[in-house]
Amino acid sequence: MGNSFLVEALKAMKLRYPVGEVTDYFPDKGYGFIRNEKGEKIFFFLPEVDTIGFRIQDLRLGLRVGYDVSVTAKGRRVCRMRRLMSLSAGQKASA
Repeated sequence: MGNSFLVEALKAMKLRYPVGEVTDYFPDKGYGFIRNEKGEKIFFFLPEVDTIGFRIQDLRLGLRVGYDVSVTAKGRRVCRMRRLMSLSAGQKASA
């Protein structure tokens, strides 16, 4: 089965997620924090996060992720997260 029209349209738009790193993670409690490129920490609660392209069991400290944020009554929270491939030595991140 192929991708839907919506998925293909989003791929064509080449949307990029903000990038961050998992800095705190408490698997027994199901939550943690991502530090974004500005140094801000953003909370995530795994039961509420749509993980794209990886299993929750693969989540670990130092993992680079792309993420999407929603605003709640308690502040900003990660609502979608996808694992980013690590850059090998000498590679530069594309903007």
